[in-house]
Amino acid sequence: MEISLIIRTPGTLPSRCERVQDFIQSAIDQGHQIRQCFFQGAGVSVAVCEQTLPRWRQLAALTGAELLVCSQAAEAYALTVSDPFVIAGLGSLIESAVNADRLVSFV
Repeated sequence: MEISLIIRTPGTLPSRCERVQDFIQSAIDQGHQIRQCFFQGAGVSVAVCEQTLPRWRQLAALTGAELLVCSQAAEAYALTVSDPFVIAGLGSLIESAVNADRLVSFV
């Protein structure tokens, strides 16, 4: 099963971010594929959270999933992102949601 995620969990709450990461790892362990993680709203701060960044890099390398940061939210939070995160628009989220088997949201 291909899964896409919308992540609104703020990077300022590392324990909640770790739950998202644990979900991704569990899905992979069960044979599912992660298509995309779309970070929206306060979730864009995950892209600059030093505490959880190493594991995001590991998961991106393991899954090949796109880690997309909402362009509007990145602008609102004045964020500059680095690899493996990429700034993208809502069109990318919509395309992924249409093509994935499941869309899971974390708040």
